[in-house]
Amino acid sequence: MRIYLKTPRLRGLLALNLAVSAAGTMQIVNTVVLVRSVLNLGEKEVALAFAAAGGGSMLIALLLPKVLERVSERPVMLLGGVMMALSLYLGWLSPSFAGLVGLWLLLGAGASLVMTPTGRLLKRSCQPEERPALFAAQFSLSHSCWLVTYPLAGWLGVNLGLTGTFALLGTVALAATGLAALIWHAHDPMALEHEHAAQSHTHLHYHDEHHQHEHEGWEGPEPHRHSHHHSPGSHGHVFVIDDHHSHWPS
Repeated sequence: MRIYLKTPRLRGLLALNLAVSAAGTMQIVNTVVLVRSVLNLGEKEVALAFAAAGGGSMLIALLLPKVLERVSERPVMLLGGVMMALSLYLGWLSPSFAGLVGLWLLLGAGASLVMTPTGRLLKRSCQPEERPALFAAQFSLSHSCWLVTYPLAGWLGVNLGLTGTFALLGTVALAATGLAALIWHAHDPMALEHEHAAQSHTHLHYHDEHHQHEHEGWEGPEPHRHSHHHSPGSHGHVFVIDDHHSHWPS
């Protein structure tokens, strides 16, 4: 979580996770109510409505990898947030069943635009040995968003009605997407120029670009652990939060 919350692109991802949960809970919690109670349709239509969201998600998941070869993740994921908010705002129009299927198709596609590139962001935001922990942080933090929006969707549906629920959860999704755009700057290069203060510490390491120091002979084969010193200086390289980079450079 330390790496996650100190990396701007991942803080933006967390905001987009909130947008996904706001849209997803409306679809998951209230589809049965919309189809059975509002439209007076049956179980078959409930299944078709859920399938529309899943179909939109699957379609984007299949097509997006090719798109990401030419386009960076940020505009794609922000577009997904806008699409989810739009699908919820259009729920104000009290759509027919065909309209609801279209909204859920749009919602599922938007959610997939956010979720499909997530692994790429996590992989490039940490050292290889930190990936399991960072993926675990993504799981925990994203599910904390669902922990809030799941009961919220049900409570709003009971107390404000479905139109009000569409409006408020759409606003949550749109606000979260706007926050992501502010936190995650459009200029997001992999390599960053930055300065290092003098530092002495002990950790498991290889003799890479950060570890060029003398040994006494007892340290053993790499990777090994011993106290070592880093002189102050500045340089540029692919930047991630780790033992040598505790803060994102301004």
